[in-house]
Amino acid sequence: MALLLCHSSKGGTGNTFVAAHLALALVEHGADVTLLSTAAMDSLPLHFGLPPSTRLPGFNAGADRAVVASGISLRNDPRAPADPDFAATLRDLGFLDNGDRVLVLDVAAGDLGLARALLPLARAHVCTLPAAPESLSLLPDYLDIERGCWSDHSVVAINMLDETRKLTRHTAAFLRELLGARLVGRVRRDEAVPEALASLQYLSRYAPASAALADVAALARAVAPMLERPTLAEQIVPGRSWIA
Repeated sequence: MALLLCHSSKGGTGNTFVAAHLALALVEHGADVTLLSTAAMDSLPLHFGLPPSTRLPGFNAGADRAVVASGISLRNDPRAPADPDFAATLRDLGFLDNGDRVLVLDVAAGDLGLARALLPLARAHVCTLPAAPESLSLLPDYLDIERGCWSDHSVVAINMLDETRKLTRHTAAFLRELLGARLVGRVRRDEAVPEALASLQYLSRYAPASAALADVAALARAVAPMLERPTLAEQIVPGRSWIA
């Protein structure tokens, strides 16, 4: 199972939205997808038209407790950030076995330690950022080997991009210049996204012509080939650092 890690340097960036729609796009392309959130206050069900009272099973729950939406097995385990053996348990349970399956893991921004522990096991890491000054202020630390969460498998997606705002346009341009090919997509701000959540509907059903929907589909096309690459852990050789 290929691990796709979704983690941002700050909260409120739409990381769960991006993780959910990457999972949906991968299913449409034939992948067998499990989507796991580690957030204590989990909004994941809303992105699948499920009521907020929905309680998702833990990652080690049996098939009889599965919650499946659009072919995706939805799971939540808020104990993961405090579990030093979480990554090892994922492997032991077969979540990281080789094969055609994909595990999309939505890790809250505050759980940096967990994200760092999972980074060498991930085939791809998507960091979702808004085009805002706070994103720029946090990036140096996030890209730092000792303090952040960055590797040669890490890429950035700009979310909630409002190109009618001058500062937003300039910030996005700076991010493009700074990140180069690591900036793999942008998702435009679209009122249809919160409206779909409030209506307990899939975005694709509520607003099939949504700009954000088209953008996240393009992002998925950019990320999907990364899932074929070996993980950082598989590339480790003596004397070589596995973090770029």
